[in-house]
Amino acid sequence: MSGGGFVRTVGVVCHAGTGVEALKRALCDPAWMPEPGLAPPDAPPLPVATCRDFSTAGVLPPLVARRLDRPSRLLAVAAREALQPLGEPLPWDEARVGAVLATWNAGTSALVEVLRAVFLASPGEAPPAQFPSTVANAPASQLGILARLRGPNLTFAEKQAGGVRAVIEAARLLERGRADAVVTGGVDEGDWLNAEGYSRLGALRGPQRPGMILAEGAAVLTLAREPGAAPLGRVVGWGSASSPAPPHRYPDQPSGLVAASCQALERAALSVGDIDLVVCQTNGSPVLAALELAAWRCVFSDHRPAVLAPAERLGEGAVSAALRAVVATLALDGEVLPAWRPPAEFAAAGFSPLSARPRHALVAAVAGGGAAEALVLSRA
Repeated sequence: MSGGGFVRTVGVVCHAGTGVEALKRALCDPAWMPEPGLAPPDAPPLPVATCRDFSTAGVLPPLVARRLDRPSRLLAVAAREALQPLGEPLPWDEARVGAVLATWNAGTSALVEVLRAVFLASPGEAPPAQFPSTVANAPASQLGILARLRGPNLTFAEKQAGGVRAVIEAARLLERGRADAVVTGGVDEGDWLNAEGYSRLGALRGPQRPGMILAEGAAVLTLAREPGAAPLGRVVGWGSASSPAPPHRYPDQPSGLVAASCQALERAALSVGDIDLVVCQTNGSPVLAALELAAWRCVFSDHRPAVLAPAERLGEGAVSAALRAVVATLALDGEVLPAWRPPAEFAAAGFSPLSARPRHALVAAVAGGGAAEALVLSRA
């Protein structure tokens, strides 16, 4: 197998709670269901899986937390959980530790506040403290400052596929010797304006309408070139492709998802029969479920690995893609045996729930517009 690094640690803030233990408790409870809800100023709540009890207490000094926007605070707390077990200072040269993150909507709330002041008052009234947070790479940049990560610092905005893309690029940095360790993953905020836009497109779940719920939170994996004492897993393959589509729609054909997955398997030197688990993207959207099901029938032929679809309960976004890589890692390490059953259409096609610790897992994603990414993780 070729390789893109060992997963040394993980950290999570999500709708299930703050910390990996909260995520594991939810995964082990077959009855656990989300209670999404984000209230706009003058409308009913929107289906966003928010981090309702999130706090930076005990992680960030109050003065530091006050100057950070919500995505940066979410990321800082998740990254702290991932980095703390590695010791302080970190066991690598600061200049050789990077940060590669993805986001779907970080910066939205800050940008709205700045533009509100500009258009309703005057440019001179724009809040200067908010301005640095109006760009998508603010959380990764703030993390680099807070954790003294002086290596490569990258942010990807690849919509729903962003979290998988970030892990792939982190693995590439390690493989090419550009860094010795990389903090990677995704972060998204619960923003009502962002959610309202997707609601008007008819993409969000409603009382009489299937669809996705949006995710707020942060999911972090620390990848390193060396395994350390007790690695959780290993990145062994990845692939990227696309199926052209309008920016607001999934592609009509699964060719991009199939190509990315086959590239990842080839790079990992694994056959389709070696894959025990697919942590799929299916999020409540019938169009996406049909697309993924067609892709897995093409990729796996008669083989039927276990299927897990966390986005149906934890929400969709760049953070969701990274969170699925975390879930796969926890399963590979034997830390948790997720109890959530696969979506009905996958079960009807012969894909089963996870019943034993897997050896190899495929995590794939496709974004509106057609970008497709795939990642293969294996036991360390």
